[in-house]
Amino acid sequence: MTTDRLAHHSRLMATLTQALIVGMLVLNAACWFFPSIAIKYGLGFNLTAIGVTGDLNVDISSMPWWQVAGGVILSSIPLLMLARGLNALRRLFQLYSEGHHFSEGSSALLGKVGFGVIMWVLLSFVLTPAISVWVTMRQPPGEGLLTIAFDSSHLVSLFLAASVMVIARIHQKASALARENQQFI
Repeated sequence: MTTDRLAHHSRLMATLTQALIVGMLVLNAACWFFPSIAIKYGLGFNLTAIGVTGDLNVDISSMPWWQVAGGVILSSIPLLMLARGLNALRRLFQLYSEGHHFSEGSSALLGKVGFGVIMWVLLSFVLTPAISVWVTMRQPPGEGLLTIAFDSSHLVSLFLAASVMVIARIHQKASALARENQQFI
């Protein structure tokens, strides 16, 4: 692939990453405000799926506004951390489009991508019990639920994120070696 095509694809990926960030945050809130659509089409991200489309036997549409707003906030916390990592990915693609393929800045951004994914998984795990309690808190006594969830997709995400962080460190070392070699020439 030529440099011009690589720069074009990098700009395209930066734009698509920005759209993904906005789209996932809007979709998350929309699932809470329009739960019938979320349930019908199986929409939602981690905590949204647990709170809205999960097996908690709660009618989200009958909840008071403050409880729905709390659900949006709780379910958005991990997504905001993921958005931070995706924003680093967007900036990384922008650097690549400018021809900065091998720099400390690109290495640092790659590390932030991995860290954002790790924090997304960990925050999702930690906040799953909170969202289940929040959504079922107005249920009759004995019908409130405390849910804990961790599955194989979380392990895969953690492994991939850790791999990206290791690659970022390798990239950082290689960038330093490349700079050192340029000084001898």
